[in-house]
Amino acid sequence: MTESRDPDAAGPPRRPDARDRRILTLTITAIVLGGYVVWQLIGLVTVKDVPPPSWLITAPAGASVVGEPRVTREPYRATTYVTVRPAEGQKAHQLVAEMGLSEQPTQIGPTPLDWRPVWVYTRPTEDGVEIRLVYLRDSGELITP
Repeated sequence: MTESRDPDAAGPPRRPDARDRRILTLTITAIVLGGYVVWQLIGLVTVKDVPPPSWLITAPAGASVVGEPRVTREPYRATTYVTVRPAEGQKAHQLVAEMGLSEQPTQIGPTPLDWRPVWVYTRPTEDGVEIRLVYLRDSGELITP
């Protein structure tokens, strides 16, 4: 009796052809896009009372953050307050300009990981510059400081 060898049982593995690579690429793309959609849906469910993160504001060299960020929640917005003290000999308005902000409301975002735009307000105080990060909870056009 002669032995018949199964071609798939032994020997080197077969190299993927164009069809196999296309299926693999589509599968990986579907997994990544599905994960992104799930990430955004989780964000929609958990966003109600979440304030903007204070790490969106970084103090430039020489400047320092004063105290802990303070958070307030209102029916239409969630706000994080951060106070930044300018470097020695620097004025508050110079610090605001160095950080790329202005005394007018500035919008940051949305980003791929956080779809909510953040409104940034600045105001000089005795300690330095108070920066307010605001998530609006409705789509109203009116933005008040």
